[in-house]
Amino acid sequence: MEVNNDSKVIHPNVKDSRVLTYLNIRNKPTYVNTEEENILLNLWREKYYQAKSEYERSRCNSTQVKLWRNAFSGTFYKLDENNKPTQNIMKPIRKLAFELVEGKVNSSIPAPKMSPRYHADLTPVNATEHLIQHEIDKMLSEQVNDESEHNCLIDGASWFKVTWDPFDNTHERSGNPKVYACPVDTVYPQPGVKNYKELEYIFEVSTLTVAQCLDLYNREIKSPDENDIIPVINCYFLNEDRYVGKFTWCEETSQVICNDLEWGIRKRRECTECHNPAPIQTVCPVCGSKHFKYVPVATETLEDDLVYVTNPYRVGKTEDETQDNNQEDEQKAIPAGTELPHYLIRQLPFVPYRRVSVPGSIYGMSEVELVLETQDIINKLLNKAERKSARSKTLVTKLKDTRVSDKSDELSYVEVESPQEGQSIQVKQVMSDISEEITQAQVLYEIAKSTVGTTDTDQGKNDPSARSGKAKQLQMQASAQRKVAPDTLRNLAFSGVYELIFKNLLAYSDESRSFVTLLPDGTKREEVWSKYMFLSEDSHGEYYYRDDFAWSVDTATEITQDRAAMWQLIDNDFINGTMGTQIDPQRALKMYWQMKEQFGYPTAKYALEFLDEGQKHLPTQVEQALVNDPEALQVALQFMQNKQQMMGLGGNSSTLGGNQGGRSANGQSHAANVEKTNNKNRAQSGAGETTTVATAQGGMQGGTATPETSRQTNSTSTQEAK
Repeated sequence: MEVNNDSKVIHPNVKDSRVLTYLNIRNKPTYVNTEEENILLNLWREKYYQAKSEYERSRCNSTQVKLWRNAFSGTFYKLDENNKPTQNIMKPIRKLAFELVEGKVNSSIPAPKMSPRYHADLTPVNATEHLIQHEIDKMLSEQVNDESEHNCLIDGASWFKVTWDPFDNTHERSGNPKVYACPVDTVYPQPGVKNYKELEYIFEVSTLTVAQCLDLYNREIKSPDENDIIPVINCYFLNEDRYVGKFTWCEETSQVICNDLEWGIRKRRECTECHNPAPIQTVCPVCGSKHFKYVPVATETLEDDLVYVTNPYRVGKTEDETQDNNQEDEQKAIPAGTELPHYLIRQLPFVPYRRVSVPGSIYGMSEVELVLETQDIINKLLNKAERKSARSKTLVTKLKDTRVSDKSDELSYVEVESPQEGQSIQVKQVMSDISEEITQAQVLYEIAKSTVGTTDTDQGKNDPSARSGKAKQLQMQASAQRKVAPDTLRNLAFSGVYELIFKNLLAYSDESRSFVTLLPDGTKREEVWSKYMFLSEDSHGEYYYRDDFAWSVDTATEITQDRAAMWQLIDNDFINGTMGTQIDPQRALKMYWQMKEQFGYPTAKYALEFLDEGQKHLPTQVEQALVNDPEALQVALQFMQNKQQMMGLGGNSSTLGGNQGGRSANGQSHAANVEKTNNKNRAQSGAGETTTVATAQGGMQGGTATPETSRQTNSTSTQEAK
């Protein structure tokens, strides 16, 4: 190890780094199976061959899947009279399978929906739904969803694998749930079982790196092809206690990589010297060791007290409505230092995904399979039409002795000696009739579209059969009805995925997870999810985690993922007045921009700041009226000045012993002085001209007054009052 004293940076040499591991040239002996592992290897290998043979007898066997994938990608093998593929390849003029499959790919990911059983479940259930929605890109990316969509539509079925990724860790998190898309020919379920939740074991063909074998299983394995990738076969099974176990081996070298009877028990990266947890640290903060490994952990010890929050009124403990609020139940509090068991998953980590169900089979029906024969006939017709069209040509008739240039120019000039010789030169077009092939191909294309349930409306084409808006609406409803069954199977698959994500969080996430949600009033609130929200105690005093929740998907939230569509809906609601535009325009406008900000409208933040600033000013109509009428502005200012002076006089009198009932300097009250001044002004102005402060404000006291008279009167009243 070399150390630079100037920069204090450690530079590892080749032997200290992972370079030798990646190059698969570590000078260490490889792992040798134990006698027990060899026995288990032979037993599981026999089961693997049985499961693989069962798969090869299914409708989605490897031969058919390869044919469907070729048909989708544009490699067309001609079919014989029995619809069996031959070795002859034809030109892929029309990729019908690609066209129809791409039109059915659903890129949206539905939101999870978790059904609570008790009122106390509302808070943890909402937190779980919000957490999954907030971190769905990390758990189930759009790329994985697109891959699974194509696998399902082309192969007839696909598999979602939900597992915990310990390498996706930070200083705050020990890992993250991950969803992977597995093709149908890489997963072999238990023969004879049709319901995936009843599977007792399942096989998966995948790969591991040499470094992963060291980090996860601490076994020295070399790649058969002298690379750092090791092809492995994973067997996930339920052990005697119905917990998930795992047995992994390399088929080519027969080396056992993993033999974990309790694989479902969580793993934790800790120091090998002091056993201190270190999720990502390279040096142990306690003892300074640099050696770490993943070890199973069955229990944990609470570091802080856990407080149980309940609502006495909602759970039926009291009929007092004043108790309808969340309260801490100290009797159910769990003190720090209590040892709690870890949650163990009792379900295999695979969920099948199908779009067309086949009775009595765990697999589905391929969309390419439905149009394979039609695509073959259409391309045979189009290839025939192309050959016939290529044989079309232009013939020129001339006299034998007439010389015509055979150059490839568009125009050729021929010199003739007489009109009769010119008439002997004629051009005749020889055309091939391909109308029959084109017509038949179009008919077959419409049949294929009808088979898979794709209409011109789905493809965005002009559909002249709908001559009115109502007819178009009925067309779209009929098209949507055709998609109900495939979408239902899709939703079932995603509900199973979300259930496994939740169970992985319960099993392996020790830390609390915070995220920010936007409230309806536009404010942002930080929420916290913790697995202890689902901790409960049975009648024997043993703690356990509740996982018996019903899972589904919220299909209504799919439109919320399309921000442009949501902006349009909000605009329509605002224009139609459903936000209370006529009742309170200012609040309705603020609610409009808050909803726009919730769905990421670019300028919504600036609009809300402008509205908040505008609340500090007078209404625009009042400000405009004051600007257009300077005299009204003067009257308003004079009124405010008089009001402030009157409040000031009242305040001074209060110091002498009363509110506005105190005495001024002449010994009389303020009200008496004002009335005295008003009487004096009325006597000077005449009996027919009564001018008061109320008249200056716009009131009618029996006479009229000009603004100038009002200002003089107000000034005189103020002086007399003083």
